[in-house]
Parts: sequence; C-alpha cells; structure tokens
Amino acid sequence: MPNLPVARVMWKPMPNLTTGAECWITAGGAHHTVLSYDISVDILRDFARIMGIEFVNINKNTTPAALENELRLGDIIWR
Repeated sequence: MPNLPVARVMWKPMPNLTTGAECWITAGGAHHTVLSYDISVDILRDFARIMGIEFVNINKNTTPAALENELRLGDIIWR
C-alpha cells in the first residue's frame, strides 16, 4: 500500500459498527473518549475509581439496552 496522507482504520468497533456507534453516542460520544492500545481496560477502570469519575466500557458484549441501564444506574450513583 502506498504511503499516502490518508486516514486508516486503526481499531475494530465492538460488537459491530452500528451497535458500537449507537452505544458511543448514548454514552456521550467524543466528549469523553479514550482509545489506547498501551493501557488495559482494568488500568483505566482503576484510574477512574481512584479519580472518582465514571467509567463506561463498550466492548463485544455491550448492547444498547444494557448500556442505557448502566448509564441510568451510574447517573443515580454519581448525583
């Protein structure tokens, strides 16, 4: 592949593009988004716990309904 100055996909949306995008937008979209290949989910979760901030993980098992419930519960906890 030639070395052209164009964007390339460096990640695979989970569980698929449609569901992942829906969950991502539901969770707040780009407002608070992290993508890292060097830090594990466990480290990010621990960091969020230490800092007292909410952590939402969209992964291969995430469904829009389950994420909405998780966000509702999180909203009650973080009030």
